[in-house]
Amino acid sequence: MLHAEHLPYRFWVEAMNTACHIHSIVKYFHVFGSKCHILSDRDYKRKMDLKSDEGIFLGYSTNSRAYMVFNSKTETVMESINVVIGDVPKERILDVDSNVGTPV
Repeated sequence: MLHAEHLPYRFWVEAMNTACHIHSIVKYFHVFGSKCHILSDRDYKRKMDLKSDEGIFLGYSTNSRAYMVFNSKTETVMESINVVIGDVPKERILDVDSNVGTPV
């Protein structure tokens, strides 16, 4: 970063802080349309019941730090913080599956 912008070495601390910040922010972003699992903590669950519903990641909430997801079980768009996102869009999964077993 310093060399690309022809800045003196005395700005190395700021360059490092910026690089760390960018690295942390990139981990925050997720692929739109990725498969996700939403913790279903509102309903009563027994010990061996599924604890999450499958869904599709749609984006980020504008009101809080929650994610916007489509819950496949209830067929509703909802906000939730308790989401695990796979970061692989459906099309990619289908493409990989269709290529399995074909000779290279």
